[in-house]
Amino acid sequence: MAKNLLVGMIEFANVPDFGGVNRGEYDEFEDALARAVALMNGISTSATDVRMFVAPEYYFSGHGATDRGATTIASLTRDDKHGLYKKLKSTSARYPNVLLIPGSIAYSKARGLSKRKYYNVCPIAAGGQIIHKYYKQSNDTFQSADDFKSKDYGATFEYKQLRFGIDICLDHGHKRLKNALGTATVDVHILVADGAAPSSTSIAAPAGTGVVVYCNMNGKGVNGVLTLSKNTFGNLKTTNAGVVARHDQPLAQGAEVAIYTGTAG
Repeated sequence: MAKNLLVGMIEFANVPDFGGVNRGEYDEFEDALARAVALMNGISTSATDVRMFVAPEYYFSGHGATDRGATTIASLTRDDKHGLYKKLKSTSARYPNVLLIPGSIAYSKARGLSKRKYYNVCPIAAGGQIIHKYYKQSNDTFQSADDFKSKDYGATFEYKQLRFGIDICLDHGHKRLKNALGTATVDVHILVADGAAPSSTSIAAPAGTGVVVYCNMNGKGVNGVLTLSKNTFGNLKTTNAGVVARHDQPLAQGAEVAIYTGTAG
């Protein structure tokens, strides 16, 4: 049975103004979420809606740019990561009917005399619990040219009778989700990114019934719930259904909230 999606997103009008939201600035995330929920309530109050709130990759990190404009990331600590997990679970308990996809947490850790290891993880929360964690598999070198590590908890999860799959940025270009599924598909393909765009050969949701939920750091105007169809050559193409509500008052660090709708399943 098809489900209506209400998807709130954190978008950036001016990415260079954004320096990352760390554990101590977490209330910026909660503020954005509260505004998104208020906008959603003005659009629909149906209990059958699937509500999501999504931030781009590296939302929780030290985000910056080099003199040449390339992205640079200052990783948080492992303790910072666990502190954010605790806060996300508390937030999710207060908004139990919203699926939280809070971008990603770039962090690093060291064990004894071993070299520091770098990770990039997207925790996914619902109903007061972290229901899944997706670790980025591919190294974009924004954190470290080497020493990048990952963990594999899988890239799919179930929520409200829909099957979700997720890619983080470069993983999409490497077809991580698509290849992991083989011939199977997901109802909702989530792509959180700091540069990557949906690729027809990497999408793991089917035309007609599947969607891509796309949230890019520099994605204002192209983010959204993207519907899927096939072009004359049989290749997938995406169509942005368009923003249905946008918060006029800018948030901290050049951010704003936008709401998109779609149907999946």
